[in-house]
Amino acid sequence: MTPEQVRELVARAGKLADEDRPDDAMELCNRVILDHPDDPGALYVIGCVLLGAARQLQAIQIAKRITHLCPNDFRGWSLLALCWGELHRYDESLRNAEKALKCRRMDKTLADLAYAHTNIGNWDRADKLCQEALIEATTNPSPLANEAIRNCNVSDGHIRLANGDWKAGFQAYRATMRTKWRKEWAYGESKEWQGEPDAIVMVTGEQGLGDEIMAASVIHDAAKSCKQFIFDCDARLATLFRRSFPGVLVTPTRREREITLPVMPTHHKSLFGLGELFRQKDSDFPRDPYLIPDREDVQMFRDRFKGKKVIGLAWSGGLPRTGMEPRAAGLNAFLPLLRRGGEFLSLQYTSDLVEIDAFEKQHGIRITRLPWVTMGQDMDLLAALISACDEVVGVHTTALHLSSALGVPTTTLVHRGSGWRYSGTDLIWYPETTKLWRKNAGESWRDCVERLAEARKERIAA
Repeated sequence: MTPEQVRELVARAGKLADEDRPDDAMELCNRVILDHPDDPGALYVIGCVLLGAARQLQAIQIAKRITHLCPNDFRGWSLLALCWGELHRYDESLRNAEKALKCRRMDKTLADLAYAHTNIGNWDRADKLCQEALIEATTNPSPLANEAIRNCNVSDGHIRLANGDWKAGFQAYRATMRTKWRKEWAYGESKEWQGEPDAIVMVTGEQGLGDEIMAASVIHDAAKSCKQFIFDCDARLATLFRRSFPGVLVTPTRREREITLPVMPTHHKSLFGLGELFRQKDSDFPRDPYLIPDREDVQMFRDRFKGKKVIGLAWSGGLPRTGMEPRAAGLNAFLPLLRRGGEFLSLQYTSDLVEIDAFEKQHGIRITRLPWVTMGQDMDLLAALISACDEVVGVHTTALHLSSALGVPTTTLVHRGSGWRYSGTDLIWYPETTKLWRKNAGESWRDCVERLAEARKERIAA
């Protein structure tokens, strides 16, 4: 195979990958690497296909191979930046994006650096880089200009939403639809809903439980604006949502391929997509509790607490793909707060027995565990437990989203890189009983909680 043939096949493979035809792209790349196993172009396309399939760790190995073979080729560093970004390793993503830009200043590398700054929450810097990348893509386009433009459009949506520019932000956020993170679910011949009052609308929840709870704050407004509102939600939230939204047909079929309904939808919409229609300015956010727990279950837990003031704690959360590492504060980090005294309840949804046992032996502070609730699949029962608490403090997990939506006083600890939803001074999606406490750059979680404990002490003294 001649160098010209290699270049032609790699170019065709890249185009196929860009057209979302990964299998065809991989077939051409396999033909290339059979004779030229170290061809950086073929390796790059393979890495991009793996990244598109959410196989970040495999893509990282391909990217590292490219940087070893061709350290001055921007593609290996660029691919590493995107991979580490998706794994929430933001500093590594930023370092590699800067290396890619140093290798070659172009639309793609500028867009990748904008992506890295967007993930970290450097909104102004990300915005400037996006604008520069778009100018390059227009005036001096590279072969990867289309990808750069798409990436800039995604970053632009996050940047605008982070800055509270809701109308333009949600419109720009449409660029994230039909990606591996946001799927568009159509039902039969349904069309995307644009606010038609006679529509039967099927709305699909998005991403994890926390995001689904947060975005559900718009349901009351949306349900009043159509003929019939159907909510296709995570099965674990169905009972709670049915009670909280009595005029809504709740179907817990979000992960099922085939569904049967008493009435078929004429229109569809994603849950966060409703923001385009009903969240265009700050005053559109009502700031009222919108989830209703089971009263009998709430009373059961209150009886169990015997009138004591209980503070719920969540000290780690997330999955590797949703930012588990930056949210792993650990129970010891909460020691400055726990030393102030009180009754504490674990809201951890993963096994916490060993950590709590070691903590109690070392510090003599007892943490109540109810794993049959917190580690179960019944979010309705968990909502009742949280409603029986006087306060909840922790990193942003499903428990913190529930407490916020229920109107329980909540302090949410957020870190750099928590995303546009947590970018403001408070969580506008929830009642004002929810407060944000931000971890400073370079600060440990222990120091962050120490500041919180001191601030609470000063507030009480005042």
